[in-house]
Amino acid sequence: MTTPTLVAGSLWLVTVWRLPSIRHSHKQRSLALTFAALAAAMTFEVPAVRDAINDNVGIIGLPPLLKHLLGVTSAAYLLDFVIAVVRPQGLIRRVRQAALGVTLPLMLLFYALANWTPGGPVRVGEGQHAIYPVLYTAVFTLYIGTAMVVATWLFLSGVRHSRNLLGKAGLGFLGLGTLLGSLYALQRVGFVAVEILTGAGYPDLQNQVSTALKQLAILSIVLGACLPPLSVAVEYVRGWNTLRRLQPLWSSLTGAVPFVVLSTSIPKPRVNLRLDRCVIEIEDACLALREYVSAEVQERARVFVSEQGIPEEEVDAVAEASWLAVAVRSARTGSPLKGVEYPALGVTGKDRLSELSWLCSVSRAYRDSPVVAEFDHLEDVLTSHRSGGLERGSS
Repeated sequence: MTTPTLVAGSLWLVTVWRLPSIRHSHKQRSLALTFAALAAAMTFEVPAVRDAINDNVGIIGLPPLLKHLLGVTSAAYLLDFVIAVVRPQGLIRRVRQAALGVTLPLMLLFYALANWTPGGPVRVGEGQHAIYPVLYTAVFTLYIGTAMVVATWLFLSGVRHSRNLLGKAGLGFLGLGTLLGSLYALQRVGFVAVEILTGAGYPDLQNQVSTALKQLAILSIVLGACLPPLSVAVEYVRGWNTLRRLQPLWSSLTGAVPFVVLSTSIPKPRVNLRLDRCVIEIEDACLALREYVSAEVQERARVFVSEQGIPEEEVDAVAEASWLAVAVRSARTGSPLKGVEYPALGVTGKDRLSELSWLCSVSRAYRDSPVVAEFDHLEDVLTSHRSGGLERGSS
């Protein structure tokens, strides 16, 4: 299998993968059409396809023309995509539309007027019409180069605004790909200039440099486009894992105060929404349960946990789980307390990530720590002794 065949096949796989996203949003549609045009363009570099067109159509240079037209279209869609991502308010839309509307007809016009040399890629022709291949190459290169420079600036400027590491890496690889596309346009200008000024052409070297830059640019763009969806998958798995870790705490707390559970059901695939609801219900349950214990219980829990040799960074979470365990038992067997100071919740005043980390630590301690079970047992015994003393005093 030749390299062009492998590249074209890979692009078609990415195109098929991205095709369903056409109906999702403007930026997703632009990205899908970018890969569709790029895959079609690279298909004309496959030897079997190129030879079949040359043998059956009989028009010299038709595969390169089709490849270049599709390449310009792909660059236009890619620029549209990065603007939708980085500058959703838009950027010189009419200018971009006018540039594309002028470039494609000019390429067709100059192609029709030129006397292309047979065989190989499009290059400067000979004779009285030699200027038209130069103009054709100039128009194509100018559009590709300008589009890639603007896209590189937008992609790299958007890296710092991305919210996660994979998103930053994706924009970075996309920016690298468009930067290589800019170098591809620059080297084409350089080789044409050398041939015009000196009369010496280096078709083999030009072909090698063009192919290398083009393939590296495509590889970088494909990789950059694949990383953001991978980021979504990572976020999904992380959310599912966090939800699983919070489940024991949620089950116990809401079992004691079931009225905090919302009645609306959420589909299982909506992991992030289910996680948000789980956190809200845990916090509501903590607010309800704090009315069944006093602040003195919370303080005794902290002192008890500190005396058990628990690492300092885990003391707060284990103490929180300890008084919650007492509150759950009290809610199931008693009534809310009146005229006492209630415990302060440890989850308040935290940002989203800190909140999830804190609740996971509390859930782990609530489920696994023997210190929590021991403190709950001691508080149960203490409550029983107090109740027994009150009963004897009353008698």
